[in-house]
Amino acid sequence: MLRAYKYRLYPDSEQIILFNKTFGCVRVIWNRFVATFNSYDKNTNPKPAYKSSTEIKAEFDWMKEVSAAALQQKERDFMTFKSAYFSKNRKTKIKRCRFKVKGSRQSYRLPAPKFSLDPGLGSSYLRLEKIGRVKVLVDREPKPGYKPLSATISKDCAGAFFVSVLVDEMAPEKFPAIDTSSGCKNAVGIDLGLKHYITLSTGEKIENPEFLRESQAKLKKAQRNLSRKIRGSNRYKKCKVKVARVHRKVTNQRKWFQHQVSLDLLRRFEFIGVESLNVSGMVKNRKLARSISDAGWSQFLNLLQYKALWYGRQIQEIGTFFPSSKTCSDCGQINQDLVLGDREWVCKSCGVIHDRDINAAVNIEQEALKIYALGVPSAQRTQSQCKTA
Repeated sequence: MLRAYKYRLYPDSEQIILFNKTFGCVRVIWNRFVATFNSYDKNTNPKPAYKSSTEIKAEFDWMKEVSAAALQQKERDFMTFKSAYFSKNRKTKIKRCRFKVKGSRQSYRLPAPKFSLDPGLGSSYLRLEKIGRVKVLVDREPKPGYKPLSATISKDCAGAFFVSVLVDEMAPEKFPAIDTSSGCKNAVGIDLGLKHYITLSTGEKIENPEFLRESQAKLKKAQRNLSRKIRGSNRYKKCKVKVARVHRKVTNQRKWFQHQVSLDLLRRFEFIGVESLNVSGMVKNRKLARSISDAGWSQFLNLLQYKALWYGRQIQEIGTFFPSSKTCSDCGQINQDLVLGDREWVCKSCGVIHDRDINAAVNIEQEALKIYALGVPSAQRTQSQCKTA
């Protein structure tokens, strides 16, 4: 099974310079390929002739200071993109490639022979070609007998360095089956929301932490200071890093919360029914766009999907337009008059009082079990796609 382990790097001042040089050279290689790709016009120009990374490297002496494997890997990445772009077997056509800029997230990749990692809990060292031994903080180790495949070194907008080591290791042990004789349920439906992040069909509710809203005061202050600086000045760059650090903290908090919740659900239930959300369409609501983006529902469902494959659980999605909130979970009557502000409602057919979110979760569970019984496959990832940071 393929799995990626992401660690924080702590390079010294000389290594930071070498990292930045490598990022710059890789960016030049990519941009040269993109420029050649965009120059093609079937009506006027002939088929573009791509120079190899070795030929581009020969034009610039300063490219000899960085790893040749990083440049070659970027060339292979572009060729992979070009094959996917012109592939006729893809269901959805990918967009044209874009130029890489210096101010965005920077990264480059090395194959297995060009790096080595001897992980141990606590401080360790990562050896990289042309860089040397870089201090790395290892918080979790790969399983014994793993095979390293590649290492992706990256720098975020806040100036922090990371390495994502892709390994081929044994699949984790499956979670044990749920003992239903003690009264525990082995199936559950979950309803995602804003006031309560998750509502289970069992009646349990998990509050929405709203990490972005909690950091709104710090973010507002940092962005106000940034707006007063001259664009491109040193103070502007320092303030920009401060804004990026606030966003990075919010991202880390949200991801930690989602990892804990998703793993807890998979331990407690064998079958989980979820609704397929059109998040890109929901964020067009200008009144709820910030709260919906802060919730990160797509990322949470993504975590739930690949962890279910790891631990032997079943995730079943239901249709986007299934009326889970408007349908009475007791008699099946649909309440067409229900609006978003109605948190509780009474069924006109059977007279049952429903909590909006709990009723939706129960309907999601019932509908997911029906779909699963019919043998309709759920949209799940393959094992080769199951990678986590």
